Amino acid sequence: MWRVFIFSICLIITSSACTPSSHQSKKTSPKKTKSGYLTNEKSMVTIEAYDHYNRLLRKGFGFYISKDLIVSDFSFVKGAYKLKVCALGSSDGKTVNRYVAYDVNKNLVVLKASVNVSHYLNAKHEPMVTDSVYQLYRKQLKLFVNHGLLENYQVKDSLSYWSVSNEFKAGKPVFSKKHEFIGVATSIHDSMVVLPNKWIRDLFESRLEQPKSIYELRIKSNKVYPSYKGIKGFRILTNYGNIEIKLFNETPDYRDNFIKLVCDEVYDSLLFHRVINNFLIQTGALDSKLAKKDDVVGWQGPGYTLPTKIVPGLFHQRGMIAASKLPSDHNKRNRSDGSQFYIVSGRKYSSEELDDMEEKSGKKFSELQRQVYSTIGGAPHLDGDYTVFGQVTKGMDVVDKVAALETYAVDRPVQEVRIKTIEIIKQ
Repeated sequence: MWRVFIFSICLIITSSACTPSSHQSKKTSPKKTKSGYLTNEKSMVTIEAYDHYNRLLRKGFGFYISKDLIVSDFSFVKGAYKLKVCALGSSDGKTVNRYVAYDVNKNLVVLKASVNVSHYLNAKHEPMVTDSVYQLYRKQLKLFVNHGLLENYQVKDSLSYWSVSNEFKAGKPVFSKKHEFIGVATSIHDSMVVLPNKWIRDLFESRLEQPKSIYELRIKSNKVYPSYKGIKGFRILTNYGNIEIKLFNETPDYRDNFIKLVCDEVYDSLLFHRVINNFLIQTGALDSKLAKKDDVVGWQGPGYTLPTKIVPGLFHQRGMIAASKLPSDHNKRNRSDGSQFYIVSGRKYSSEELDDMEEKSGKKFSELQRQVYSTIGGAPHLDGDYTVFGQVTKGMDVVDKVAALETYAVDRPVQEVRIKTIEIIKQ
């Protein structure tokens, strides 16, 4: 069990006036025994989500509902390869990478912990619900209590929840004034709400006997995505012009993944963060959306990777689209990034240059490849190493314009080239 050092405890109390605009916050000492706050805190954890390459994706919260089960936000865990779980206010954590239950509609997941604890919340108990509730948090080793009011209990289909007056944190438990466990704060339809603990109880009772990898959660969704059969192509809208592309059915995993990312608006506002004249332009790094001018970008994907697939006949001619990936020393499984891709601008190559590449690499170009690379151009040295999954159908002048931009740092354009959005072109 984690050992938690308690230095002090403060209480933030919100006024109980009826209108949200009249809520005021102030710090006072708790009027009741401290034991309720301290005991509840021992069930809570902070969680860090990491990808395949042990890179930190985001930070969130959770709490124990049994000696070895933790509740957290489904949307927070989705796409992570592993989690690091720490006691509230601590940095000493344990790895968690399995789950036993989840519910997309309720945005909840139950994780299988790697260590057992003695303090956990009782979801089986039916609390007496009152309007005034609180969450706990630590700041500079001090424990604080954030109060709010439950409002507008809503029942929608098979889901029920309260609106909450204060800025509560997703993944954290919510308690009554008497320190009873009321439920959990989470985001439903882009609003922070409090789900009653009965939903946690239902998840607990329906849990799997054999835990599964949290990596599987990346493909779990209640959203219905359009079929590729009704899609002719995509239009990439940028501040430098539009680029239209089509995807190949020979690479269905990449095709369907791209459709999902576009529908989820993952590419909106991302930069073309790497451009090289007469070679390629690259985008899809999630860390480029809010990147400042001198930030190092290009390392963050969606939290998952795809297996590299080399399809005979699909090679790096000018205008082809392929999936980016890390070099072999950081990518032992030789997998492609889940969202990053590049468009080949390329150049023409002489027969002598192609002969030299064959000799150095041991690869043999087909007659078609040699003809294309000498007349149309491309990037022949990438063949056989990266998955080619699409092709530009219109807008290569935009690709060339972007590829020719002045760059700094690691081939990042001085003038930002940003994707506004990607539109689906229907059949």
